[in-house]
Amino acid sequence: MLPTVAAGALVLTATGASVAESAPLAPLTLDLSAPQSEMARTQQAANDEMVTELALRRQDASMQTAALAGRAEAKVKAARAAKRKALLAKKAAAKAAEAAAKAAAKAEREAKQWVRPIKVWHKTSNFGWRWGKTHDGIDLGAPTGTPLYAMSEGRVIGSFFDSSFGNKVEIQYWDGSISWYGHMSKRVVSEGQTVRPGELVGLVGNTGHSFGSHLHFEMQQTTEHDTPIAPEPWLRSKGLL
Repeated sequence: MLPTVAAGALVLTATGASVAESAPLAPLTLDLSAPQSEMARTQQAANDEMVTELALRRQDASMQTAALAGRAEAKVKAARAAKRKALLAKKAAAKAAEAAAKAAAKAEREAKQWVRPIKVWHKTSNFGWRWGKTHDGIDLGAPTGTPLYAMSEGRVIGSFFDSSFGNKVEIQYWDGSISWYGHMSKRVVSEGQTVRPGELVGLVGNTGHSFGSHLHFEMQQTTEHDTPIAPEPWLRSKGLL
């Protein structure tokens, strides 16, 4: 009897296998108890919370990375802007220094140019022997009130009234040359004052020991004592004649 039953089981098994291959298996279902179901729901909620937390962490990390990248980029931009600003400031300073140097050079050239003491004159007396004594300058006839000018940059070393010269102005120029203006109707500069080429120093007049309106013009070698030189060669050397 046992072999027969075994054979039948084999046939059934074989038949079952054949049926299993020809038809799909029914879905596996688990019948859970209430505690088991609650535990499953709790586990699922925990899994969902963990997934959410991981997602939030990833989002925070991405935001922090973006913020760090933004700050780094801002620093780079700020550094570039500062560098450009410094470069522009350096260029501006160099340009200003160049302009200042040019202006200073121009001012120096202008200060050292020479101009006539009076624009228009008529020579009425020469340098040398006159009336039984030496005449230490030249007389340049012009109407009273005609402007008189500093011939270059210099310093007024005398501005006063003299019984012989009348109103007198003495100027020492940047190259050491010394000029005397005499018989002026008015002096407009004071001793110690700095003058520039063409600056008004007084007006032609007829004061002191004078016979008619004119400028008595002298050139001196030193300030120590009376050491006159012929004015015309000096004026010619400065391109004023």
